[in-house]
Amino acid sequence: MLKTILKNLPKWIKIYGIDGDVVISSRIRIARNLSNFKFPFKSSVDEKNKIIDFIKEKIEKSSYFQELNLHSFHMSELSDVERMALLEMHLISPIFIENPYGKFLYLSEDGLISIMINEEDHFRIQYIKEGFSLDDIVSNSFLISDNLEEIFDIAYSTNLGYLTSCPTNLGTGLRASLLIHIPILNLIGKIQDIVDNLTKFSITIRGIFGEGSESISSLFQISNSTSLGKNEETIVDSVKKIGKEIMKLERNEREKYFERNKNKLIQEINRSIGKIKYSHKITYKEASEVLSFLRIGSLLRLIDIPIEIINELMMKIRTNIMKIEFETFEDSLIDNLRLEYLKNVFKNYL
Repeated sequence: MLKTILKNLPKWIKIYGIDGDVVISSRIRIARNLSNFKFPFKSSVDEKNKIIDFIKEKIEKSSYFQELNLHSFHMSELSDVERMALLEMHLISPIFIENPYGKFLYLSEDGLISIMINEEDHFRIQYIKEGFSLDDIVSNSFLISDNLEEIFDIAYSTNLGYLTSCPTNLGTGLRASLLIHIPILNLIGKIQDIVDNLTKFSITIRGIFGEGSESISSLFQISNSTSLGKNEETIVDSVKKIGKEIMKLERNEREKYFERNKNKLIQEINRSIGKIKYSHKITYKEASEVLSFLRIGSLLRLIDIPIEIINELMMKIRTNIMKIEFETFEDSLIDNLRLEYLKNVFKNYL
């Protein structure tokens, strides 16, 4: 089943959602912990495995969770490539693959829902949907959380709210985030200005895979940096507000850049097309930049390539997803196979 999920890609990357020119996807993460159990980082592997057994037994008896039809995986039983592919699809966090022993994953077949067991916290609930859709997924995410509370004794303090291993998640335990594509703001050097301005609003902007990761193909994540002292509505509204401002900036700068630098932009798009047509191999970073320019071209109607195809390719070309696609573990082959894949997809468009 995992191979099918990995080959199909998550449902949300295939759909052009609301405000999809800038916002690729919206994500809600909720941290919860069991009372009377040590936090995962304080637990041995044996203790974490006992936590997994305890959670599995309760989950399997819950009619609600049975209806979700989640597939389950011991992270230690997956290959390095499979674990990395799950990360590249944003289905798990970087922390979750650091040491796979004593970690367990529940995952929906469409990739919308994942529940990480023994990440930083005992439960890390995640719900992702295409486009600017935070309002749609907040209620679904908390429904999962509420059902966990019906079958587990969840750690909670009347003063601090939900107890979490990281102090920044205390309170609601909620992280709301948007995956955004802002190539023009990146091109004209505005990203640092945005980063500097966001800190005052307790909002952070990070690379494609979150904290400590770099931006590739002008993809960034924006999310709340703290949750203590704020309710769910306030957190989500703050991320929505900043998301709308960045979206407005990108659209305005896109229009101005196109008016002032149309020929330069067309040259970059043609150069990107040429890399696909005439190269013999292409790295992930090179392919990501190519697709970023093709995405601009599609939005501005300079090329006739459906943006849904480009969105899907921005994920599909990632190294470990490519290894799953071509069933090879040979790093030396991936750059050639990636280019072959792109040529095949684009043969009717370029």
